[in-house]
Amino acid sequence: MRIRTFLLTFVFLAASFAFGQTSANMQDHSVTEVEVQGMGTSMQTAISDAKRNAISTAIGTYLVSEQEMQNYMTVKDQILAKSEGFVKSFEVKDKSKGPDGLWTVTIKAAVTKDMLLNDLEALGILMSQLDNPSMVVFYAPKGVPYDQRFTEQAINQINQYFTTYRYNVYDLDQLDAMIEDDMSMKQVALQEDVDMAQMLAKKLKADIYVTVALILEDVGNGKKKAKATAKIFNASTAKLLGVQNGYSDEIWGNTTAYDANIDQACTKLMPLIMNQVKGYWKEQVDKGKQFVLLFSKLPEGRKVKSAVQAALQNGAKEVKVVTAGSEYQVWINTDIDTYINTIGDQIEEIYGKEFDYKNRGDRIDIFPVK
Repeated sequence: MRIRTFLLTFVFLAASFAFGQTSANMQDHSVTEVEVQGMGTSMQTAISDAKRNAISTAIGTYLVSEQEMQNYMTVKDQILAKSEGFVKSFEVKDKSKGPDGLWTVTIKAAVTKDMLLNDLEALGILMSQLDNPSMVVFYAPKGVPYDQRFTEQAINQINQYFTTYRYNVYDLDQLDAMIEDDMSMKQVALQEDVDMAQMLAKKLKADIYVTVALILEDVGNGKKKAKATAKIFNASTAKLLGVQNGYSDEIWGNTTAYDANIDQACTKLMPLIMNQVKGYWKEQVDKGKQFVLLFSKLPEGRKVKSAVQAALQNGAKEVKVVTAGSEYQVWINTDIDTYINTIGDQIEEIYGKEFDYKNRGDRIDIFPVK
């Protein structure tokens, strides 16, 4: 299959390790089984070495490459030091003692994936593996009440917060400039009930977008409190992932005092947004990243449609037929370019023509070469 070079920066997590889940852990999505070897001067030290190798294998699944992690060895050592806590259970599959007195054991170890992921997140590896996901944080859609100055203050704080966790964010001034420079977006922005955050996210091929609305609520007796509301969405599908609210204390005051209240509401809101986003990524670990594959100029016929569907199944976690022979949704945990090339090679054997494709982020156009 001839390859056209398109940039795809999102390298997604492997949803499961190369060793399939089996036995009692098969239905437990928080546990993954790996089979590894260990060596030591005694049976026990060999088992301990095997446990460390099990965790090392697991860590390797979540890293893009050792070269891309400057602090890889430091991070790895921190996690390996706690290997006993990550191995839920293990079974000795084979053991032997060599002429040099060293023991070699093979174990099947059940690794607690959720615990490992939490540690990886805390050490910043998850964000690296996700290629530092991009996010658009913008005002709520028209029709939703908010104070623009206070909301702008909140958006800038949220962007700064995500930046410290290695997310790629877009400066609010940069987003406003995009709207101003794009005549079509500028015209749409004048309409009612428009979600500009969604439009910006699609244009920038962001992974998630967040709409923010901040207001000061009267609570009586001359007091006010700030309420910061964030809605988190999947950028490619606009599916609502969650709604979070942060509230400040009730105060009397002037604009300066209210500014402090805005900061307080945002401080309470931001960890809630982060937990929502992290929860979303954890779901994707098992599910895989979703892509829409659009086939064009394929001949009619059951043979070709069957070949397409068979090719899609090879390497995908799940395949959903939208329109047989032309549109499919797939969830994969492998490199998208490798996956598409494999599909093209298989279809070429049936169709007799080379295929090319155009990568539009989460939507891939696949077509025969003229």
